[in-house]
Amino acid sequence: MDKRNIRKQSNLYGKEQVKRVLSGSGVDVVSELENEYIVYCPFHNNTQTPAAEVNKEQGTFFCFSCHKVSDLVELVMHTSGRSYFECVRFIKSKEKEMDLEKQINQQLYIKPEFVAYDELILKRLYNNLLTFSKGKEYLSYRKISQNSWTKFCLGYSEKQDMVTIPVHSPDGVPIGFVGRSVEGKEFKNTPGLPKSKTLFNLHRVKTSGKVYVVESSFDAIRLDQVGFPAVATLGATVSNAQIDLLQKYFNDIIVIADNDEAGGNMMKRILERLGSRVSVIKLNKKYKDIGDMDDAAISELEFRFDNSIESMLN
Repeated sequence: MDKRNIRKQSNLYGKEQVKRVLSGSGVDVVSELENEYIVYCPFHNNTQTPAAEVNKEQGTFFCFSCHKVSDLVELVMHTSGRSYFECVRFIKSKEKEMDLEKQINQQLYIKPEFVAYDELILKRLYNNLLTFSKGKEYLSYRKISQNSWTKFCLGYSEKQDMVTIPVHSPDGVPIGFVGRSVEGKEFKNTPGLPKSKTLFNLHRVKTSGKVYVVESSFDAIRLDQVGFPAVATLGATVSNAQIDLLQKYFNDIIVIADNDEAGGNMMKRILERLGSRVSVIKLNKKYKDIGDMDDAAISELEFRFDNSIESMLN
């Protein structure tokens, strides 16, 4: 297919529709120009600098490196594993989705807080985890059990060499994922992931009454494996929305902060806002976080509360 010829097609889509199709197909929009979205090319090993563009109105794809040219349907077929007709329906559904949201917003004058992420992509990443040994070996190294792989629908991206952890809204709607590199310590999230508006694993534990609060999704999973209801803030910065969620759903909040300055700041913010509802467990100095501990040590945390709250706030 010649790039010059494919550009001659009349407008097929709206730019927001194309962007939603890309996001829902696992193609990250890195930046955008007036008429194109700039993306990593999924047709070759393009991970350092984005080498491809997608026209905002025609949906046509072109890679400046491997010179691959495709229309939007072929691109979605390649990235999502859908059949031709499934791709056509998926692309059309994004147009209907926008029309429906527009109608609802016009009636209610509100903007949707969460947009559902394509569960087919999460399932494909999970299947990748079961297929490729690197992801499985990394999760085993992090002491994440195979039961947790399934429970949390953990995945693996061969292209990015990252394990993926789905994130949900408080009501359990999948809204994207956070990724952690197998080699080194790199993080990459779904573009636009509203992680500051939710807590990892909240939808599974919000009826428990008691909750353990940590920074990392992996730490929350490790706590879950020993029977502790846990959520993660997905970083040391705790937003007002996350504080409100803790206040809304839990009367007994137990904070386990990482043994560093950022972790201490996280703990103090939750204490300052929620006061008497909060207990603190301080880790032994030989551990940086939950991930450094074995299951037996984690199980003993239930009996190691620190009552010197005043000193922590000063």
